[in-house]
Amino acid sequence: MTPQTKTPLDLPPVPPFERLTKLLEEAEHEASTARAQLEQAHGQMAVIQRERDRAVSTIRKLNREAFFDLARRAEQRDGESPLHTARIGAYSGLIATGLGCTPAWCELLESAAQMHDIGKIGIHDSILSKTGPLTTEEWRLMREHPRIGAAIIGQSDEPLLQLASEIAMTHHEHYNGAGYPLGLCGRDIPLAGRIVAVADFFDALTHDRSYRKALPVDTVFSMIRERRGEQFDSQVVDAFLSIAEQIKQTRQRMVEQERVYHATEGWDGDWWMLA
Repeated sequence: MTPQTKTPLDLPPVPPFERLTKLLEEAEHEASTARAQLEQAHGQMAVIQRERDRAVSTIRKLNREAFFDLARRAEQRDGESPLHTARIGAYSGLIATGLGCTPAWCELLESAAQMHDIGKIGIHDSILSKTGPLTTEEWRLMREHPRIGAAIIGQSDEPLLQLASEIAMTHHEHYNGAGYPLGLCGRDIPLAGRIVAVADFFDALTHDRSYRKALPVDTVFSMIRERRGEQFDSQVVDAFLSIAEQIKQTRQRMVEQERVYHATEGWDGDWWMLA
């Protein structure tokens, strides 16, 4: 018998050098084309991303402006000056600064606080503009404006509106638990609500309302001091009193702005907010 011989593996023929070079060039060209297409795709995605971000930013800006406008309209229905919301924001920002809060949060609070009474848009004019004492039922309805405000702003992933909703719900809570609508007590009341409570009290009592005349500024400072640890958080009151001169100067500046506003009520736009 003839022994079985092993056959060599069938290997593809080795291409000549020129052919190999051409294959490498073609592969490099394809890779270069793929890289260019990928870069183009990345560029297009970046454009789409920027356009999307601009669209989201525009929507959020329009959304914020709608809430600010609604808050100002609610205050006007209550007989307040359009500058009331701006004053509350300014005082709240100053108090937060006095407490040592971060500049970014103070700025956020100054804007969010301006929506504190947005829920009054849901209260009937007969209650808001009443010159005499409210009946028990009218007062019950009035005390619902924090819930209404929080519901109007709703849930949002935007920090400004989250804080505004929190303020709308809690700025009438009292540190001793005697406030409304939730009856929260002490540190269970968010800091923003505790700050705006003092700012709102000060502004409300130092300006004329449909049912009473304004009180002297120093009298209201004394009233806030007397309510320290009861209606108001002691630390917030201390911060407020420590910047009393800044509060007075800010109030005077905004009173002067209000005189200009009333002298030019026919003008359109929010020009007065820019001063």
